[in-house]
Amino acid sequence: MKVVAKTHHIYSFAPDLQPVLTVASGDEVVFETYDCYREQLKVPTRNQLFALQGLNPATGPVAVHGAVPGDTLKITVISIDLDEEGTMYLRPGAGILHKYVAEPEVKKFRVEGGKVHFNEKHALAIKPMIGVIGVSPKSGDITTYSPGMHGGNMDTKEITEGAVVYLPVSVDGANLAIGDLHALMGDGEATVCGVEIGGRVRVKVELVKGQCFVTPVVEDREQVYVVASAATMDEACQLATEYMFEFLRERLESYEANEIVCLMGISGDLRVSQMVNPLKTAKFAIPKAVFDVTFEKSRG
Repeated sequence: MKVVAKTHHIYSFAPDLQPVLTVASGDEVVFETYDCYREQLKVPTRNQLFALQGLNPATGPVAVHGAVPGDTLKITVISIDLDEEGTMYLRPGAGILHKYVAEPEVKKFRVEGGKVHFNEKHALAIKPMIGVIGVSPKSGDITTYSPGMHGGNMDTKEITEGAVVYLPVSVDGANLAIGDLHALMGDGEATVCGVEIGGRVRVKVELVKGQCFVTPVVEDREQVYVVASAATMDEACQLATEYMFEFLRERLESYEANEIVCLMGISGDLRVSQMVNPLKTAKFAIPKAVFDVTFEKSRG
């Protein structure tokens, strides 16, 4: 089993990243990750702001032999093994609920027995998910804080154990990196954080040759999610909906456009992933039972 230590990490996705490991299509890899604070917040505190350095590291990158622009990288999340303690860092002025946060606070949560132990009275079932999963973009230098067509900081809670993530390949090797795990986080990420935590992510990496989605796609047992990010949530929602239309049109070739529109209107759900990153992220979900065709089928 190939393992990438968390000491090998990046803070931005760029075309010229140097991989720390090269794997073949079909290989399994374990990514060891820091929490998004890079383990700098050690104990609970109140009324103290921290000048943190090196935030939101993503472990990698890992190149995939034979990946070239125009391909799609298929990443199956086999398991997410969490550390035993998670962290939330609340700051005045940060997040959708910022006006209610009068003072900074670092909160620590024990993660044990499949639960986040919120306080002495309440324990919540964990739902481990990957906040950052991305590949090199065609151009530019995109911080690991931000999402985009390359993936990145999508903070989409459906990226969990058993999920499959499809990312468009823009450079040779693709350069996959993973980080920013959460033991638990709600849609929207209203507090700018979930229960941030380190851990180990085991994935299977495969190439889908000659087919490149224009934006990240996530698949679980029952649904497909087309993910889009933009400067505003309105724009992200519009893009996610349009991308889902195109995704379905390529797979329902006998359907007229109006039929696909109706299908989306009665069986699809437009949802928010996160509203706190440099770009906002929306997802359009539709049941896989809607289209009885091979998921990876390309048109024509």
